[in-house]
Amino acid sequence: MRTDELRTLLSELVTTTSRFTRLAASVAPAEHPRTWSRALSLLDEYGAIRISEFARLDRCSQPSATALLRTLHENGLVDRMTDPTDSRAVVVSISDHGRTWLADSRRAIGDGLLRHLGEPDPDQLRRIVEGLDDLRSVLKNTARKEHP
Repeated sequence: MRTDELRTLLSELVTTTSRFTRLAASVAPAEHPRTWSRALSLLDEYGAIRISEFARLDRCSQPSATALLRTLHENGLVDRMTDPTDSRAVVVSISDHGRTWLADSRRAIGDGLLRHLGEPDPDQLRRIVEGLDDLRSVLKNTARKEHP
């Protein structure tokens, strides 16, 4: 397959998955703010990280990241601690309450989708999930080499 075809397919994949994610979030109950789910998902995946690293991964400004993570901390969803290697920096991680909240949020999205999709083919969904996870793993590994 030619490079331009692959580029187009990858662009369509990102566009379609982004649209699906937004639509899926819109059919879920509103008690789980999407920004909170996104932030907690990131911390769940990457573990304890500095606020500056969170901002880089989330593609937001450091002041925006600080405000969001402060709100999550005030709600008991995130733990904050001083970075042991640099007392000026703060490290954040998802709390046990945050993990429970995130699981509830994901379950609510799944329930919302089931109400609209009926009974999708489990094998097809499994293949989509596995394929996306494979692509994510490759991208995550190559991105780590560029941004250690």
